[in-house]
Amino acid sequence: MFKNKNSNDKIDIEQVNESVNLLNRILKIMFIVLIIVAIMIITFVVKEWKVLYFISTLLKILIPLFIGIFIAWLFNPIVKFLTKHKFNRTIATILVYILFIIILSLFIVYSVPVVTNQINEFVNIFPKISESLTITLDKFIKFLEPILGNRTQSIRTELYESIITIGKNITIGLPDKVINIVTSIVSGLGTFLIGLFIGLYMLLDFDNVSKALVNLLPYKLREDARNLMDIANQTLVNYVQGIILTTALVWLGNSIGFSLAGLEAPILFALFCGVTNIIPYVGPYIGGVPAAIVGFTQGTTTGIFVVISLVVVQLLDNVIFTPLVQSKNLKLHPVTIIISLLIFGHFFGILGMVLAVPVIATIKTIFVYFNTKYEFIKLNEEIEEEVSTQSKKESKNANK
Repeated sequence: MFKNKNSNDKIDIEQVNESVNLLNRILKIMFIVLIIVAIMIITFVVKEWKVLYFISTLLKILIPLFIGIFIAWLFNPIVKFLTKHKFNRTIATILVYILFIIILSLFIVYSVPVVTNQINEFVNIFPKISESLTITLDKFIKFLEPILGNRTQSIRTELYESIITIGKNITIGLPDKVINIVTSIVSGLGTFLIGLFIGLYMLLDFDNVSKALVNLLPYKLREDARNLMDIANQTLVNYVQGIILTTALVWLGNSIGFSLAGLEAPILFALFCGVTNIIPYVGPYIGGVPAAIVGFTQGTTTGIFVVISLVVVQLLDNVIFTPLVQSKNLKLHPVTIIISLLIFGHFFGILGMVLAVPVIATIKTIFVYFNTKYEFIKLNEEIEEEVSTQSKKESKNANK
């Protein structure tokens, strides 16, 4: 078949290569078709068997367990620190829990009434803000009238109607939404308390719980599981603890700045800035734009000082807060973060954007660990060295 026409004994290499290349193309096409068919089958099964509904129901039932695991995981480093300083683990756990409950209670007692008053204040002043915004837009439209031409009046009408609609939604809908949120929090209080007790029992014996989970795996997989848990755990602990502190610092900084600027409802806008700051890159803009708009509707001076406050606090966050609090960088490329934000935001909304960075960082850690061990692809030596060093540190800490 592959013999040269000029010689009966020699094989035609070119023909063999062409046949091999053709076979490779066919195999690639078959592989792609197989993947598409598999996706279609999985999608059909998920839809017909209502797998997602079952999973969502199961997750709702297990929410107290997840809350308990998260609390135990978050406080375990503090308990470990106390046990190293001659505290009994039970006493250390109880002390940490008492401190947590005191801080949480003080936060609720002092912040909820303040935020409620700020919301009422904002609702009351919104008609004034709406009027100022209408006047500003009217001036802007008049300035653009030579460009807009015949469409000026229709654009003006649409903008005014939008402002009126937004005003109605805020003045009528915002208090209702707040009431719904408070109702949800109160109804979820029982779930949180159950999770709190689960977290207490898990924290009392956290290391043994982790060992028990690892021991459920086959013996050959246990070492990798321990190493991955240690590396991913350190990455996530640093990230979560850092996020909590930086959020509080941004909230405090903007509260002071907005109050000095004379912004109405400063604590409410500062809280929004602190929460949205969790989202990398886009978060500060999401949180800062409403405050700046309201500031400029109150007056040019107020708007300028609000913007200055936003810029100063964001610079402090980028230069001091985040590097100081989050001692270990997640080392994710900006493009990777942006793509993960777009994907997670599309499928899971704001919550997805909040979870995007830690999830991607954990996936990266797992991939780099296995790649360092099995050498799937060649990575930067610094990355491999970093994972190897971190793995050794975590194994030493575990042995201690």
